[in-house]
Amino acid sequence: MDRQTIMHDLTLMLMAASSWEESYGHLTQRRAWKGYDFDVLDLLEDEGYAGASRRSKSVALSDAGIRRAEELFKQYGIELDPEPQEQRFFRFVLSFNFSKLTCTRTLLVPEHTTFEDFHTMIQACFNWMNYHLYNFALVHDDVPLFIAWPDYETGDDPRVDYLMQGEDVPRWVNAATAYLDDFFPKTREATYSYDYGDGWEIRIRLLNRGERIASANPICWEGFGDAPPEDVGGEGGFEEFLRAIEDPGDEEHDMTLEWGEAQGFERFKLPLTNKRLSHWQDWARTDTNEMPRKTQMRAFGKVIAQPGRRKR
Repeated sequence: MDRQTIMHDLTLMLMAASSWEESYGHLTQRRAWKGYDFDVLDLLEDEGYAGASRRSKSVALSDAGIRRAEELFKQYGIELDPEPQEQRFFRFVLSFNFSKLTCTRTLLVPEHTTFEDFHTMIQACFNWMNYHLYNFALVHDDVPLFIAWPDYETGDDPRVDYLMQGEDVPRWVNAATAYLDDFFPKTREATYSYDYGDGWEIRIRLLNRGERIASANPICWEGFGDAPPEDVGGEGGFEEFLRAIEDPGDEEHDMTLEWGEAQGFERFKLPLTNKRLSHWQDWARTDTNEMPRKTQMRAFGKVIAQPGRRKR
């Protein structure tokens, strides 16, 4: 195949794959940015596939151009993921229960999401490794609930080894089968606890429901403050960590920076957070006896939880 044909076909496919809809009154057009070879763009215009004024930064794709691009996708054996369907989202604010520091995230989460998946989304949001125990605590219809992954061995309440006979405790709910819209918006708040050693507690407040978005993934709308890395030692350890990395003269500065990098620590940046959330499933466990893929990638040089059991 000659070079000109390759450039022609690839340009049309790239334009179609990256195009968006714009409405002008009753007219709707598919448009794409015009940053391609001008000779190829002129050829596509001559063929009736695309066109734009010389001053415009984008180009309009004709119906014939879209159809031709779809034919080329099939010809080259390319299957595009289907565009996500519009669905309803909850808007939550997640706030760390810090005494001195501040870390908050506003997350848009599909309403029909299990608490286990919500937990995994939170792990992706904060770039944690998902190898400690967790739970959600909330009150629904005046009933306190403890929502968590079941015990690995019994499949029952994960607190079974720690409860005293007759102890008055919240009712356990399986996080894998409980959905957010089973409880919200009637329930307006919950507490997410992760890593019972470091003792992270995050307050979850519902701000809004029913926002319709064409996305299959959660979205971080805004945030403030940095999230602690795994195993940093609670809020006090996080304060010491931040002090060391911010002071080049500290004798532990270099070592702490290296350790933080291995733990996946990063300063909060909204694009990076949303990039992780776009593939949040990578933080999920593959089965009950394996660590999440992200944990496996970052586990070098560390002692990780025994197979089949999560660290507390």
